[in-house]
Amino acid sequence: WWLVHNNEGRYIHNNNLNFDFIDKRSKFEYKINLSNSFSETEKLALGESFIKYNFNNNLFLRTGKYYRDFSVYLNDELSSGSMLVSKNAQPLKKIGLVGNYRLKKKDNFNFNWGISHGVFKKNKYYSDAPYLHEKFFYLNINQSNRNYFSIGLVHEAIWAGTTTMLGSSNNPGNQPDSFKDFLKVFISADGPLIPGEPHANALGSHIGIWDFNFLRKNMDKIIKVYYQHYFEDTSSFRFANKTDGLWGVELKNYFPKTELLVEYVNTSNCCIDPPYQDDNYYSNYQYRDGWRYNNNIIGNPFINYYKSRDKIKLFHVGFKTNKEKIALKMKASRITSRNDLIKFQASLIRKFEQTDCYLFIVGNEENQSFGFGLSFKIAKK
Repeated sequence: WWLVHNNEGRYIHNNNLNFDFIDKRSKFEYKINLSNSFSETEKLALGESFIKYNFNNNLFLRTGKYYRDFSVYLNDELSSGSMLVSKNAQPLKKIGLVGNYRLKKKDNFNFNWGISHGVFKKNKYYSDAPYLHEKFFYLNINQSNRNYFSIGLVHEAIWAGTTTMLGSSNNPGNQPDSFKDFLKVFISADGPLIPGEPHANALGSHIGIWDFNFLRKNMDKIIKVYYQHYFEDTSSFRFANKTDGLWGVELKNYFPKTELLVEYVNTSNCCIDPPYQDDNYYSNYQYRDGWRYNNNIIGNPFINYYKSRDKIKLFHVGFKTNKEKIALKMKASRITSRNDLIKFQASLIRKFEQTDCYLFIVGNEENQSFGFGLSFKIAKK
């Protein structure tokens, strides 16, 4: 499981080569990732690669292939995966503007916001690639630089493109793609009435989260508590799906140089009150590839939209200790709502001046695999 999930959409071959170039300057930041693991052909291709321009300390523009600028508290290295944009799939091509605003008279309050436009890929469901609309808004409260609380709203929508309509693999549908249609997508307004449907639905395929995060600092000790409440329509936006989403707690340095993360994922209320609350998470009847990119779930990989109205309760643990020359990282997950094996991964890293050597074991209670790797770092003086 952990060789092929939350792995930035990489396939696992007998040998994998990954190259990262990162350069940060006063105004610009560059990142280039090249890997031979993004397809079964083992040809080098771009992973997360972008150019970021900082207008000032409170506003920046980013373009390229990248993941997200929201839920910045989430530890992607140890987490089971964000409900919206994890590192399970390759990053989409996007351009986005992100800003921060601080109240002058109450500087312990500030707001984060962002908007971006992206594009999916053509595949067997899309003869013309659909677009991605993404926006978010957060209210952040800072109390004496010790307690931090934020509440955010994140909205994602798939729209435009040419799709295969439900019920016929040979009946392409040109989806609305004008600027007027974009404005409807922006506010989740209804599209045209589809024959056979009792009422018009929102134009495009919409998902999102209410994002809650509390952080407390005590010297170098940090505790984070978070909840991502997932929604797909008005009912789940109003919490009709109750506690569905991602719950998490992370402790940092409560044990010296150690991070411990515990998460709970619940989707058991996805369809408790049809037709009012009857979602099939990550799925859509028009955009039939759902919340996926290049054959991988964009959000939390444990939510399988192929299993109609898949109800899961998942417990996940992540652990990392980072000493001067030795690091240990482990994570384990199990779906408790049905018969399931514990999926685990453990890595031991030995650090040298410019090289890291690591051994890892992955698998479950019945099958395990072993591997090793080398990482070389070249720093500009």
